[in-house]
Amino acid sequence: MGTMPGAITAWVEKRRIRPYFSTMFDRDETQSRPRWRWSITLVLIALNIIAFGVQFTLLPKVVDREYLVLSLPGIEHGYFWQLLTYQFMHANPLHLILNCWGLFVFGRPVEWAVGKARFLVVYFLGGIFGGLLQVMACYLWPYYFYGGMVGASAGLFGIIASFSMLFPEQPLLMLLFFVIPLKMRAKSLLALLLVTTGLGISFPRSILGGNIAHFAHLGGILTGLAFSRFYFLRSLRLQDPVGDSY
Repeated sequence: MGTMPGAITAWVEKRRIRPYFSTMFDRDETQSRPRWRWSITLVLIALNIIAFGVQFTLLPKVVDREYLVLSLPGIEHGYFWQLLTYQFMHANPLHLILNCWGLFVFGRPVEWAVGKARFLVVYFLGGIFGGLLQVMACYLWPYYFYGGMVGASAGLFGIIASFSMLFPEQPLLMLLFFVIPLKMRAKSLLALLLVTTGLGISFPRSILGGNIAHFAHLGGILTGLAFSRFYFLRSLRLQDPVGDSY
C-alpha cells in the first residue's frame, strides 16, 4: 500500500490516548519507542493468515468451499453466514498479502483513534454491506457480475475510508505498481479509490473491471464514510496527525 510519514495523536471521547507511531510513519528517532500494545488489527491479520492456510489444506477435506464463498446462489439458499466467512477467504497469496498489508498500515491508527469495538463494527459491517451490494449487482446484472467472492477488501476499504475522513491531510507515499513512488494525502487516496471503483463498476469488462468485486469495495467505502461522517467526527476530538503540510 505505501508508507505514511508523520505521527498520529488522537483523543477518544475527550480522553487522550498514547501517541501512535506506525512503522509506516516517519518519527523522530530521539523519541522513545512506544510500548507494544495488544491490537485487534494484528489479530485480524493473524486470523486471515490462519484461515488462508486452512482454506487450502484442511477445508477441502471437511466442507465444500462453495458453502463459505459469498455468492448469489448461496444467499438465495439461505447461506447468510457467507457474508462473514467470505471475508476470511482469499483467492491466492498475493490477494492475502495486499489485504493484510493494507490492514497493517491503515487499521492500527483507526483502531487506536476510535477504539477496538468501533473499529470492528466498521470493518465487519463494511464487509457485510459490501458483500450485499455485490450480490445485488450479480442479481441485477448477471452478464457483467457473476461468480463467488472472497477477500477482506470490502472491510479494508471501509477502514481506509475512515482513515481518510479522520486524518484527511495525512501525507502518504504510495508505491504505484509496487515500484513508482507517488505522494498524496489521505483525502486524495480516498478520491482515487472512489474514481477507480466507479470506473470498475462502469466498465466491468475492461482491464479496470477485471476479476474485482468493485461493488463490494464501494459498499465498504460507503460504510467507512457514513460511520466517520455521522459518528466518529461528531463524537471524537482528533488532532491533526501531521501538523504543518509540506
